[in-house]
Amino acid sequence: MNEQDSMIEIFIYESQQLLQTLEDVLLQGEKEHKLNDEEINEVFRIMHTIKGSAAMMSFDNLASLSHAVEDLFSQIREKKARKDDWDDLFDIVLSASDMLKADIAKIQAGKDPDSDSNALIDKIHRYLKLISRHAPAKPDDVEAGDEFIAQADDPDAPYYKIKITFDTDCKMENMRAFGVVNSLKPFCLKMAHIPENLMAEGASREIVEGGFVLYIKTNQNPDDLKAIIDSTMFLNTFSLILLTDDSVDIPETIAPKIAETAGKTGSPAIPASDFIAKQNFISVNINKLDKLMDLVGEIVTTESMVTKNPEILNLKLESFERSAQQLRKLNNELQDIVMSIRMVPVSTTFHKMQRIVRDMSKKVNKEINLTIIGEETELDKNIIDSLSDPLMHLIRNAVDHGIESPEERKRCGKPAVGNLTLEARNTGGDVVILVSDDGKGLDRSSIIKKAIDKELTTKNESEISDKEAFSFIFVPGFSTNNEVTEYSGRGVGMDVVKRNIAKVGGTISVDSEAGNGTTFTIRIPLTLAIIDGMKLKVGNLIFIVPMLSIQESFKPNIHDVFLDPDGREMIMIRKEVYPIIRLHKLFNIEPDSTDLTKGILVMILYDDNPYCLYVDQLIGEQQAVIKPLPAYIKRHNENLSGIGGCAILGDGSISLIIDINNLMDE
Repeated sequence: MNEQDSMIEIFIYESQQLLQTLEDVLLQGEKEHKLNDEEINEVFRIMHTIKGSAAMMSFDNLASLSHAVEDLFSQIREKKARKDDWDDLFDIVLSASDMLKADIAKIQAGKDPDSDSNALIDKIHRYLKLISRHAPAKPDDVEAGDEFIAQADDPDAPYYKIKITFDTDCKMENMRAFGVVNSLKPFCLKMAHIPENLMAEGASREIVEGGFVLYIKTNQNPDDLKAIIDSTMFLNTFSLILLTDDSVDIPETIAPKIAETAGKTGSPAIPASDFIAKQNFISVNINKLDKLMDLVGEIVTTESMVTKNPEILNLKLESFERSAQQLRKLNNELQDIVMSIRMVPVSTTFHKMQRIVRDMSKKVNKEINLTIIGEETELDKNIIDSLSDPLMHLIRNAVDHGIESPEERKRCGKPAVGNLTLEARNTGGDVVILVSDDGKGLDRSSIIKKAIDKELTTKNESEISDKEAFSFIFVPGFSTNNEVTEYSGRGVGMDVVKRNIAKVGGTISVDSEAGNGTTFTIRIPLTLAIIDGMKLKVGNLIFIVPMLSIQESFKPNIHDVFLDPDGREMIMIRKEVYPIIRLHKLFNIEPDSTDLTKGILVMILYDDNPYCLYVDQLIGEQQAVIKPLPAYIKRHNENLSGIGGCAILGDGSISLIIDINNLMDE
């Protein structure tokens, strides 16, 4: 990757982060029907940063549009615009955000950001004139210029020296410095910096070697200046020192540009020690993390092959056992660290849904309040990336025809505003995500009628359980909605949800109550990489079950076993009844014995309905690296729905990993 490509990559990443923050601020403000001063300043800073970065990268369309929004909020924050004409403000700025996102997506795809923003810029200017028409103006108001807000010089204003260093290998150091300059200029009477020309060749190298140094004259509170600098991305350290008579060190080359009497302020001195701020974060390419995780997986497999080598299993080597235990401990720590690096909160994905709810509710004329719970819950980065589309389908489904119109809700005795909840929580080795609404719920009878018409079942309605009935909505092409809208009624969507969730080892179920709403429950593993499992032997095959899914194992008492009315094998344990699944029957394996008393039952945790696996014997714990089943095996074997992957054992043999969720469904 050359330097230009690296600069573009960083520009894309930072702009996307800023636009997401912008959207969050606007959506929150729209809920409260106003923006407070802090939020106004935040929007101004975001657009100011994007404008400067886009200008440096010569993306003129992005720079022009962000400049127009910046001008709008510059007027608002300077109290030159009335606050009683803000009805269209949120729509306008969100439209600008969408256009900026679209252009950034084009840049990411290697295309030119060629969106025509002229009409939107004109709309912004017209809106600005409208809200500024009768705004009270102060006699000493001064217009904001392209560079920074001009202020009358104050001979008593203090001078400061600021020195900034950026993270190692953050790239585009000159662009970062340019962003700092643009952020501070509105608050400075005078300014000079080293390097003087940030666009010059070698400016980035000079900043890497000596840091970026600014000399400013300002009446601004130093704490405010620190807050502005501290918001700089990839910031490593910075110092802010008041220049007094004893600390004047402005280089002669730029002294004329900052002031003739620097340091003659008579202001109280700030302690000589620098104010240091650190950001202990770096941006890492996800592909590097994928390779690192693969390498850790190979180390885990190799460790197993060494410590479980058949040639040394029967040898009593105490020193080897101690060394093996230490190696296993270090590998576990390495694995935990690598997995924690890959874990990211679901908050970003969840907050994207706020925009979808906001836009859709306006189009379908519904009032809907989205509540987010557990946004700090973390998942593997690759799993997070696969969540966005399924959640979007579920949210759209709920908004479009799950939640009733305000009039219909009032007739049913409900509040006019519908409620939609997006919740995430940890449950052992899984993360559970709930998407629930308080709408009209699923129409059980209509679903069953449609399923019978499509020949998906031959049962009568009375013979079909709620779970079975609601599961039909995940069949491709299944829809009970007679009207085709922009969001639903085409018979697509819910099958995509189930398929995408299954790709990351997850499951989805639905529960609904007529008139009271619907809840979709998604269960997803924390990671797709490595699990602590228990090896189970069935005939000549070895299976692995995740340890977190095992509640207990025991020898059954044959007197506790019975058949239910449907002929299913059940067992009574401590006055609770559990179904028994014989793996040898499910996968057509010849077992050591079919006598329950000669085997082992392993109780598996599954939602609120645990079940028992019958196996020949337990072998022991095994840390397993999950590998997908080869494509040719999937093509030639239909009976694999209860298998979640495979793992290489210490002797080089292959073990199948049981998917405990799909196994019960099977």
